[in-house]
Amino acid sequence: MNLIEAIQGVPDYRHARGIRHRLWIILTIVLLGSCTGYWGYKPLAEFTKNHRLSLIKLLDLSPDIQFPSASTFRNIMMSIRNVES
Repeated sequence: MNLIEAIQGVPDYRHARGIRHRLWIILTIVLLGSCTGYWGYKPLAEFTKNHRLSLIKLLDLSPDIQFPSASTFRNIMMSIRNVES
């Protein structure tokens, strides 16, 4: 199992209604962005803008994908924190 497969195995506890972004994509962006110095919600959103083409190629995503906003990163990270508590 590689890292992406492991991240894809993380359970998604969100309600199906309203999900716009797959959890594994968000978590992978958080991991990659954090490893390259993009700490925080707004910097992670900036990371997706700065590295859009590389992320699409690396993660084999559709070229017209809309990446998560800063508020989406915040919501996901806060919900993961609450699940662990």
